[in-house]
Amino acid sequence: MLRSLKNQSLRKINLFGLFFVIFMLVVFVGSVAFGGYYQYLQDIKHLETDYIKSQKKFIEQETKRALKYIDYKYKQDKNKPLNVLKDEIRQVIENMRNEDDKTGYIFIYTFDGINIADPILKENSGKNLLNFRDLNGKRVIYELIKVSKQPNGGYVDYLWNKPTTNRPSPKISYAISYSPLGLMIGSGVYLDDINQMIEVKKNEYIRQLFHYFSFTFGLILILFFAGIFLYRYFMNVVEKDISLIQTASEDLSLIDVESVTFKEFSDVANHINTMNESLKDLNKNLELKVEKRTSELLEAKEYALEIVEKQDRFIKDAIHEINTPLGIIIINIDLYNLKYGKNKYLGKIEAGAKIIYNIYNDLEYMVKKDRIEYAKQEINLTNFIKDRIEFFGEIANGNELSFELFIEKNLTIVFNPIHLQRVLDNTLSNAIKYSFERRNIIIKLYQESKFKILEITNSGKCIEHPEKLFDRYYRENESRGGFGIGLSIIKEICDKNDINVQVVSRDDLVTFRYYFT
Repeated sequence: MLRSLKNQSLRKINLFGLFFVIFMLVVFVGSVAFGGYYQYLQDIKHLETDYIKSQKKFIEQETKRALKYIDYKYKQDKNKPLNVLKDEIRQVIENMRNEDDKTGYIFIYTFDGINIADPILKENSGKNLLNFRDLNGKRVIYELIKVSKQPNGGYVDYLWNKPTTNRPSPKISYAISYSPLGLMIGSGVYLDDINQMIEVKKNEYIRQLFHYFSFTFGLILILFFAGIFLYRYFMNVVEKDISLIQTASEDLSLIDVESVTFKEFSDVANHINTMNESLKDLNKNLELKVEKRTSELLEAKEYALEIVEKQDRFIKDAIHEINTPLGIIIINIDLYNLKYGKNKYLGKIEAGAKIIYNIYNDLEYMVKKDRIEYAKQEINLTNFIKDRIEFFGEIANGNELSFELFIEKNLTIVFNPIHLQRVLDNTLSNAIKYSFERRNIIIKLYQESKFKILEITNSGKCIEHPEKLFDRYYRENESRGGFGIGLSIIKEICDKNDINVQVVSRDDLVTFRYYFT
């Protein structure tokens, strides 16, 4: 993809970005709609399950409440004749029901199937219904007596005539036995109300989805058009500034710094003006200098060195100018995340900023490495690695990657922090850059003999030219971007600190292994 973008204009890239944003919005709205419908199906399923569970719990509680009363009555009046005692129990039990819809009543049968109490069908009192079958052929009373003799009773579902509709309806009953009197006590509920509840829930859920999608779609449209407006405005300004700088670089003309919008580009324009003035002077005098005597060649050489020094100073100043806006971007993204939470679009910007920040650190190190002494100190290698992984987390997420850690605790080394950061950052950056999508980057840290061994493994194409890997400016894959200096920095630091580094590439796995002492 990066190769296809080469030599393309910013306007074409902007147009591509616009269509990509529209596509992502369509995918997002579609995924939200699908998720909402799936959630609706789950809610309906849970509603039905929860309703049945609550009803079963209710009838079990009601039945056990009646059982407590029977047990109490039996223990208080056990000297009474059984027929008198059962009649008194029947009179109380038949009044334990919902008078409004004539449901929620308690029924009692003997273990032989004789009806003792049924407040609705009182004509069944005294009848033996052991072999009574419902419309499906189930022996209802027999099954209830059988399940009641289990240690904690049990449930039976069947068809039974509903008093309020006078039609057979699905019903579930709980039954438990009372052995001292040889009785089965039970209570049941009808389940045909669940369809009506589901319909009400469905209509309510559809209304909620409509309001949600209306709000979401409206918000997306506002954000989309606002984003497009700001995006086009700033890109037009950036294109104008870049065009001025490009023109000046091609024809050595001077840039009107007042016409440049952004401060960073103004600084670059000032450096280019200085360089172009110097180059113009050089071009004016070049023919004369060629015709002059050989002794004057030394003066030309010194002048050329002065130009090189100015260019070197320009590079150093440009690097310095990059650091401030880059730091502002990262800090403001962190502040936004702390205040409003993570935002996937800012997450991509943060990942890009961190990639640039890593390149900046490499360039800064290249500029300063020969002028600064890097002192060593004791470092908790375990914690240091975790900190750098956290820094690269957003970059990995943007590439659909994740880290898998196998790190021993509290392993320490004596090393320079800047050197160690360059080694880790460039290795992690390469692992993310060259990894296949949706794979794990495996990081191991362990002690073996006198060495603390660090392994970083990613899934990717095997290295074609391992002998060139640590050469400066060499890049295995030109389409992946970068300057090709990261691995050369790693090699230089490892050589200075007597660190053995091994690279193993086979079976679509690439491992960098470092041996720290």
